[in-house]
Amino acid sequence: MNKKQKIRWIFCVAGMEFRKWISLKNFLILLFAAIFLGEYVYRDMISVAQLTHLQINMLEPFDLVMSFQFYILVIPLVFCVLLSGFPDNSANNIFSFSRSNRVMWLCGQILFGMLTGTLCILFFVVTSLLWVGRNGVVSNHWSSFMTDMYAGFPEIYAKNDRLFLESGTMSHGTPISVAMICIGLMLCYFMVLLQILCFFHLIGHKKMGMFVAMSVTVIGAISVSFFEKISWLFPMTHAIFGVHFDKFYAQPKCKIGWSLLYFLVLNILLFAENVFQVKKCRIGDNG
Repeated sequence: MNKKQKIRWIFCVAGMEFRKWISLKNFLILLFAAIFLGEYVYRDMISVAQLTHLQINMLEPFDLVMSFQFYILVIPLVFCVLLSGFPDNSANNIFSFSRSNRVMWLCGQILFGMLTGTLCILFFVVTSLLWVGRNGVVSNHWSSFMTDMYAGFPEIYAKNDRLFLESGTMSHGTPISVAMICIGLMLCYFMVLLQILCFFHLIGHKKMGMFVAMSVTVIGAISVSFFEKISWLFPMTHAIFGVHFDKFYAQPKCKIGWSLLYFLVLNILLFAENVFQVKKCRIGDNG
């Protein structure tokens, strides 16, 4: 089998899995998560903006969610739930096993997971834009809501400080660039989660894989607030744009480049282990 045929089969495996994944159940899971963020974050931002007559940038609600450790938790946890059966090495996948070698099958499964992750993030981007709607302005500059609230309405700001991006975040990018970096970091983290789920599924402990993936996510987010010295050991910390910079002085705590290198090394190590495990797994092992 030549290189083009191998690539074609990787995409074939990913396509088969993606078509099986698309369902009303998964859509409803995404929808309920988006509604939660909308009710808890977006709606309150709009209410405060209307109260103070300050404008919100269309991308700022999404940037806020992706830059704050307790809001961003929703996205990787939902991603784990959406891929609770990943990877599918059950007997009904014998066709893709027989027509491709196991490493190609593994690459196809990971490609499927990344396609699902990309769709998941785009869903949250679109729903945040729709929620803000006419209340937001289209611009690549931080809005008066983010820049003028503290000086103009200090009491309102103090009561709703959870609704504002920190100065470190705004000092190191525009609404569009911050959104793009946040998406990139989250996709890197999705790859880590995929490989964790894959490893435990291949060794026959699917439920343990889900527990580990969710635990790493939650503990990583909590460590940012309570155990800052060890927080950078967790991949979740590296996925949060806002924690890379000092809250008040906007100085980098960890450069984005170092986080990308962290993800690269971690994913290479996890992939190597999964390649080893997939060569030993049997069709029909459901974990």
